[in-house]
Order: sequence, then structure tokens, then C-alpha cells
Amino acid sequence: MLTAGSTSSTGLTDGSAAGSLRRARWWAELLLGLGLFGVYLLIKFLPLPANVERAQANGEAILALERLVSLDFELPVNLWLADQGWLRVVANYEYAYTYIVTTLILLVWVFARRPEHYRWVRNSFLWMNLLALGVFWLYPVAPPRMLPDAGFVDTVRLGRTWGSWGSPMVDNANQLAAMPSLHIGWALWVSVVLARIAGGWFVQVLSAVHVLVTFVVIVATGNHYWLDAVGGAVVVWLGIALTGAGRKRADRLTPDEARLLATANGSCGALVLLDTSRGSPPVPEQVKALVMARLAGRPRLRQRPPRPGRRRRRWLEHPRPDWAWHVPVFDVSRPGGTVALYRLVADLAVQPLPGDRPLWRVAVVTGVADDVAALVMLVHPALAGEAGALELTFDLLGGTPVPGAQGRRSTSAPPPPGGLEFTAWCPGEGDPRALSRALGRPVPVLTGPAGDLRFGELPVTAVVPVPLPGEGVSAVALDRGAAPTVGVVAADGEIDRFGAEIRAALGELRLDSRRG
Repeated sequence: MLTAGSTSSTGLTDGSAAGSLRRARWWAELLLGLGLFGVYLLIKFLPLPANVERAQANGEAILALERLVSLDFELPVNLWLADQGWLRVVANYEYAYTYIVTTLILLVWVFARRPEHYRWVRNSFLWMNLLALGVFWLYPVAPPRMLPDAGFVDTVRLGRTWGSWGSPMVDNANQLAAMPSLHIGWALWVSVVLARIAGGWFVQVLSAVHVLVTFVVIVATGNHYWLDAVGGAVVVWLGIALTGAGRKRADRLTPDEARLLATANGSCGALVLLDTSRGSPPVPEQVKALVMARLAGRPRLRQRPPRPGRRRRRWLEHPRPDWAWHVPVFDVSRPGGTVALYRLVADLAVQPLPGDRPLWRVAVVTGVADDVAALVMLVHPALAGEAGALELTFDLLGGTPVPGAQGRRSTSAPPPPGGLEFTAWCPGEGDPRALSRALGRPVPVLTGPAGDLRFGELPVTAVVPVPLPGEGVSAVALDRGAAPTVGVVAADGEIDRFGAEIRAALGELRLDSRRG
């Protein structure tokens, strides 16, 4: 039942980013990239005094430190590659291009296919580069190939590598930027991102191989010391850590969430009845697409609760959802249609949601009746109260169902969720008096023109709040002309008793029983 205290959990919707449900704009991302390049140019053309002298001194200091620990292997590797012919050419072009190409592919792929992750991916990339640019300006380092009398061969320049030092295209590039290595930084960042957003094991292994190959190449071509690669790993870690600092605060388990995780049994949500007379029944892929489009603004849908006993009480990212479990499919045509639907909803509502995955499910139900299918949206009370779960259902269906309701509201009726307008009748008032008498409580009825709420192309005929187990029965119906269609669900296990009372009252209500 929608009670006065029912509110949406603040963790379900990410309030820190207004409009985060919208996909990032491509032109805004291009402007950010140009801005980052502008910072690079400022550092290049506004260096600190004695920049070249300091860069060479810093490069010699790094090489001396490596010699001190007997790990100065750059020169023999560089001289070996210089005599390898075609392998040297391949290494030169690997150095010039692969770290850029893989980074751009990842950013475009996340933008297009994983938009729920794009903002933190983009932000971590920006932080990593800004930190590296700051080091380039404050602590310039000449690469080994630029140290006088060190004996290194500049394989990239000698090979006239197109697009790198060996061609006029990058004559204005900042070559005093060996520490940290952004070749390693970008390659390693790609691997970390793929691991965090589940890019697939084959792609992750391929990316890890790319990191190792890039490390060998930057050393063998004389462009970096191996300590530069360590610096690249550090800026990757700092960039991701700075990006996650704000998220960690939002991911902390609140006292109310901790209490509900420990005490609440079952789920709350909504049952949605769909008219399939002019379209195909819903399929899991449609639900998956709707959920994925909203993961950016509703972080709890992609997070799982912490394990009991953990000292750090935070919601944890769960990058590999089990879609077969989160969006199951049920056919209730045998044995019972509508009665079987109510039993199924009650059974799903009382089942504990396992803590090793995000605490929500959207069941697709077919075979309810002729031209009737259903969706059952259920969430743990720690994610959202009953009103919040209903709001989430409306959001998955495309937003607020009607601009406003008609009729009067009883002072004894429960408040609507999220400012939605409801008309409610108490027992003995208006047309639904028999239903109210059967349920023993007020029945909030959503009113408005037919067809305002849809799942894809399918009209929604009823939205029924599913209360927490043990709290009884409630119903919400969309006004479809003179005769509203009402769906009813009992979530306390007494399905047969409530079903008998409701069927006895159908005649007085003048409802279309085929759809309810």
C-alpha cells in the first residue's frame, strides 16, 4: 500500500548529476577534447625558464637512478631493435598510433554502447591527462634518445615514421614529456576501463597484451625510461581515484539502507498490464534496453549491496548483470491466466533478492488472457519504498503517465508518489465502493485519457502497486473512458480469499474482467 512515509530512496536516483539520464552530447565531448588539447598547447608554448636544460638534467637523473639499482636495460634493447629492419618499422608505428587508436575506439564504444558508464570513463581520462600535463610542465624530462652522448638511436625519426617525430605532422609536439609515459597511461587506462565495465575476456586479454607490447616498444625505440611507465601507471590510478572520490560518497550505505537490508523481507514494486491486441507481446530485450538506458542516473540498479560484516559499507559496482535472472520470462496461460498471474506476483514478491547482484527484477509475463501480457517490476525496499518503486516503473515506461488527474481526492487517501496526481475513493464513495470494501482500504485510482502510458507500442491498461508482503492489497488503474480497467494483486499469500471477494464484486464495479 502507498503509505504516507513511502518515499523513493535517494540512492536509486543519482541526484548529483541533473539530467544524467540523458546521453552525453557528442559535440560537447568534442569541445572537451579540444579544451584538453588547448591545455597541452599552453604547456608546450609557455614553458618554465630553462626548460630544455632542466629536461635533460631530469632525464639523466632518472637514468642514473636506474643504473644505481642495476635496471638500466634501455640502451641494449634500443640498440638491438635498431638493427631489426622490418621489426623496427612495426615498432615505430606501434609507438605512433596504437595507443591513440585503442583509446578513441574505447571512448566511442562506451559512448554508443555503454552510456551508463561514459561519464566516469570520460572524467577519469580527463583527470589522468590533466595530471600528466601538470607533470610535463613542472618536471620536464628528455627521453633517452635526446640525451647527449648516451648512445641511444632515435628509431622513430630515422625511420621517418609518418605521423610521429619522423614527419612534419608533429613538429610542434612536446618532446620533453617522457615522464609520465602517456603511451603506457592510455593503454593501461583502456585495460582498466574494460575490466571495470566487463568488456569481454578476449578483449581484456588483448588489451593486456597491448600494454605489454607498448611497454617494450617505448623502451626499445628510445622514447622512454622504464620508470616513465611506472609514472604512467600512477597517473592512471590517480585519475580513476579522483573520479571515484565523489562517487564513493554517494555509494555509502545510509543507516536506513543498512536497516532495510538487514530486516526487510521480500520486494515491492508494480504490476503493469499491457494490451497486446495490436502488437506483439513484450520480450526481455525490450526491458533490458530500457533498464540499460537508465543505469547512468539510477546507480543502485547497477550496484549490489556489501557483504555482511564488511567494514566498508558501500554499494558495489556489479558490471556483469545476470539478465536471465533480472528479466525472467513466465507463461501463465496454463493453468490459470489471471489467477496464475496473481500467484506468480505474490511468489516473486516474497522471494528474497540475493545480495550478490543488484536488488531488482522485471519479469515478463505472457498468457495472462487474450491480448493481455504483463510486466512485474520488483525492487528491494532498500532501493526504493513503495512509492519510489512505482515511480521507477513509470520511468521505465517512459515517464509521467498523465499531465494531471481529474476528480477530487479524499483526505484519508494515501499521498501519490513523486507528485503524481491521483483520484482516490474511500469505502462507500463513488463507483469503486465494492472494490474498496473488498480490500478494506482506500483505492488510489490514476485517471487520465487512455493510451498516455505505453511500453513500446503496447498500451498500458493498468498499473498495480505491489506492496511489501504482509501489507495487503492495493490497486491503481488507468482511466480508459467510462469504464476504468483495474488490476489487483494480493501480496500476503491469501490469494484465493481476495480473489473470491474481488470476483464477487466485479459485477457491481462494471469492469472488463478479461483485462483485470
